[in-house]
Amino acid sequence: LVDVTQEFLDKAKTYLGEEGKRVGNYFCSGLQDFVPESGRYDVIWIQWVIGHLTDDHLVEFLRRCQKALRPNGLIIIKDNVSYEGVVPDEVDSSVCRDLEIVHSLASRAGLRIVHEEQQMNFPKEIYQVHTLALR
Repeated sequence: LVDVTQEFLDKAKTYLGEEGKRVGNYFCSGLQDFVPESGRYDVIWIQWVIGHLTDDHLVEFLRRCQKALRPNGLIIIKDNVSYEGVVPDEVDSSVCRDLEIVHSLASRAGLRIVHEEQQMNFPKEIYQVHTLALR
């Protein structure tokens, strides 16, 4: 589990309870600096955080994640997707990218999409949520 805030990591251990035993390590780091151990993971799950990385930081992070996968491993990205372009969020200093941009950044990282889903039945006034499986 990776988070930039140690307090969150400490609370996560309590919140997860017995399920927390399944978490191998807790890393206090920004994703732009995090280097996962090479060849260690079957799945790397990235949820609702890519908007906090610049395009270049995201591409580099995904490249490092790809190196951290075991053979046939997957990187899963689940995140909000804008309807068009890049939409800044001044409240939490993030951005929401459209699906074409997310695809392009994954491709720049040397990844290919092996599966993709959109969560259905969301109101039009909120962002779409997409999940991408990459390798």
